[in-house]
Parts: sequence; structure tokens; C-alpha cells
Amino acid sequence: MLRLWRSDAYVALQLYPEALEDLEVLCRQEPEMCEGFLRKGKVLLEMGKQSEALLQFQHCLTLNSSFHAAQYEIERILTNDASPLPGTVVELKSDISQNLKGSNSGKELALLVSFEEESSQNLKEKREICLGELGPDDNQAAYATSECLKKKSTTDFSAKKEGDLEEGASTDTTRVKSIRDCQPDFGGLLNTSDLECSLCIRLFFEPVTTPCGHTFCKECVERCLDHRPNCPLCKQSLREYLRAGKYNITILLEELMKAVFPSQLAERKLIHQAEMAELSNLTKNIPIFVCTMSFPGIVCPLHVFEPRYRLMMRRCQETGTKMFGMCMYEHGKSFADYGCMLEIQKIVFLPDGRSLVDTVGKRRFRVLRRGHRDGYNTADIEYLEDEKVEGEELAELQNLHDYTYQLTQRFYEDGDATSRRLLMHHGPLPEKEEDIQASPDGPVWCWWLISILPLDLSRKLTIFSDTSLKARLTQLKNILNVILESNDYSS
Repeated sequence: MLRLWRSDAYVALQLYPEALEDLEVLCRQEPEMCEGFLRKGKVLLEMGKQSEALLQFQHCLTLNSSFHAAQYEIERILTNDASPLPGTVVELKSDISQNLKGSNSGKELALLVSFEEESSQNLKEKREICLGELGPDDNQAAYATSECLKKKSTTDFSAKKEGDLEEGASTDTTRVKSIRDCQPDFGGLLNTSDLECSLCIRLFFEPVTTPCGHTFCKECVERCLDHRPNCPLCKQSLREYLRAGKYNITILLEELMKAVFPSQLAERKLIHQAEMAELSNLTKNIPIFVCTMSFPGIVCPLHVFEPRYRLMMRRCQETGTKMFGMCMYEHGKSFADYGCMLEIQKIVFLPDGRSLVDTVGKRRFRVLRRGHRDGYNTADIEYLEDEKVEGEELAELQNLHDYTYQLTQRFYEDGDATSRRLLMHHGPLPEKEEDIQASPDGPVWCWWLISILPLDLSRKLTIFSDTSLKARLTQLKNILNVILESNDYSS
């Protein structure tokens, strides 16, 4: 298969001798493989060696008498479709007859003679049938179709298997050009249902072909592999495909859709863009990861393995926002009324589809309305912001802030071995900020302290939802005084 693909690439680059060399090796190694001799004949046609090409097509019929692709090529040559002069057929038959003499190829010679006698009459009958079906007003269209089929003689779509629409086909610019040249004539041969994804029942968008030869939308196959590493149609294992993590778009199929159904493809892209725009909204139907509490400015590493959250992570990446909400579970509500937006800093995909995600907290929010999308929770939210103070209140707040920070430093430095290990996991104490009201969520060190304090989650959530920095600092000061006094007493 690699030699076939490389020969296709050589043909696209018009490096015919190199393509022929690959195909000759293939024919020697696989003498029973019709496809190799067919490709070799087509390359010889491109090089202008019609008699040698005809021998290759005849050899295909010797191996398989019902090989339609070879029959078509022979008929095309012997009926002047590719012959520059009227006498070429006779000359070709004469040349081939000389080559076949004494070579025990009587069967091939007989086949050649029968084709030369029958092909002209068959082609004439086919054209008359087509014209009869089209009617007198469509003769011009029939002529255009015939001319178009001549232009794509090197393509031979009828001999292609479904599995050929893979990554290797993306490099074949000759085929793509043929499709574009024949754009007006494909309308009667294809309809949109022929190019629909069997999973979403819509026109392919970013089509991807699996190793087993089935084609789906990129998003559709990714969602299927989230649940089970098997082809949705034939159930063949796709573990190696999933492990590679590369879903290359089938360029040939995309070009075919652009040429044949440009308006439908444009409409399909608009639908996708509308879906992405809806997913990009950071106040309406934002995705909610229900797991634990997170805090502004504090890192939150995640191990993502559930299919619904795999989908969520991909969508956050695709939309470009890289943002989702984190809420803790709350009985009777599916998740708490308050949460924190997280921003994806780094994501590492594992071979089995799981991922390790590094995130950092951004903004606090309050849940206004709960919902669902494709298995995961969503919410309409409003962002929280601390109340601003001025004058004497600001000076008093600054003093409270500095005093509480000093207590936090004592707590950070005087903890026992267990506390030290916990603090190492959360990182060092953040520095004091010059403007304590610069952030709508207040100083980051406060959230660092709340994240490590040995408090009940419901108590932490109460402090988290408070929009008064003064009230939050007062609670933290009281908690630290109790902890430090107990440490002094125990020592």
C-alpha cells in the first residue's frame, strides 16, 4: 500500500519514471494483484506508451476477467477516446500482436481482438441510451458529460475502494483538479445523502476516515471514541488510532463537497460556526465541571476520564475560550450555587483518551439557572465582585488586611510536618498586593489561605460567596487566631 500511495504522489508531481519503478517492484512482489498492473498501465499512458499500457490492462483481465476498471481503460483506448489518429487502433493491435508472438499469451491476444471488435459498438450503444434518456433538449449536457469524463481519465473513481479516502489521498492534487473540472456534471451522479455522516446524519464537516475505511465528521468520531475505542459501524478496534491522537482531514472528500455541493457545505459551516459561538458564551450555558471547590488565582490540576468531561475539554479548546466553571456537589441541587471559572493552562492527552489538565482559577460566579448539554451540566451565571470602599473605611480595611496577612505568615512558618506537606502541595504563600481592591475578587493570598485551612466545605463556601472583603478578612483573622492559639497551647 505504501508503494501504491508513493506512486500516486509521484504521478501528482509528474515524476512518471519514479512512479513506474515503484509499481514494477509491486508487480513483481504481488503478481496476482490487479491493482498494481492497472496503476502501471495508467502511468505508461501518461508517458505516451499506449501499446505497453494496453498490455498491462490485458494482463489485469487475464488475472480477473471481470475487472471493470481494466475493461474501461481498454475500451477507451480502442475507441479513439485517447488516440490522436484514426489509424492508432490498428497500429496498436499490430504492435501488441508482434509483442505477444511466441510468448504463450494467446488468451491475452484473443481478449484484445474481442475488445477491439466489441468496444466501439458498445460505446455507441451506451451513448445512444444516455441521449435517449436525456431527451433532445439535453444533448448539449450529454456532450459536456462525455467531455468531462475524458478529462478525468486518470482518476478512475469506479475502481476506488472506500478505504482509499484516507490520509494518503490528501496529497493527490491530480484527483482534486479532476473533481473541480467536472463540477457541473456530478450533480446528477451524487446527492447530499451520499456525503452524509452516518452518526449525525448531516453533511460531512471536517471528514475523517478511520483505518477500517469508514468516514465520519471529526467531532462525531471523537465523541464515539470517548465512550468506546471501536468503529461505530464495523466495531473494529481503533485503540491504535486513538493512541496516535491524530485525526487528519480527508482532503479529497472535502474538495469533492466543495466542487459538487458548495452551497450546502457553506450552510453546514454556518451551522457549525453558530454552535461554536453559542459554546463561546461565558455567561449563558457555560459548561460546569462538578467536582470540588476552586478559588481565584489558585491552580487546580484535573484528571479527566469521564466521556462527558472529555467532550467538555475539547469544546473549551475548540472555541478558544479555554474556560469552564467549577462547582462542588451539593445535595438536591446537582451542584452548588457558587463556583469559580477555570482557565486551561495546559492539557496532556493520554493514549487511552484520558487527559491531565492544568487550570487556574479566574472569577467567582453565582448560578442563576441550571441546565444540561450532551451529558454535562451547564449554567447561566453572573460574576461576583467585592464591594469598594473609600476614605476611612479603606484605611481601616488596609490595617485589617496587613494584620491578617501577618497571622497568615505565622501560620505558614510555624505549622507541623503534616501542615508543611499540605502547604508544599499548594505552593508558597503569595506576596501581598499593593492595591487590595484592584481585583474584583480581592487579594489572591486570601484564596490561597482559604484553600488550605482545615474547614468544612460548607463554611468555605460561605466565605467564598461573601462580597465584602472586610467580612472575609475578619472571618479569616478569627480562624487564624484560634488555630495559632491552639498550636501555642499544645507546644
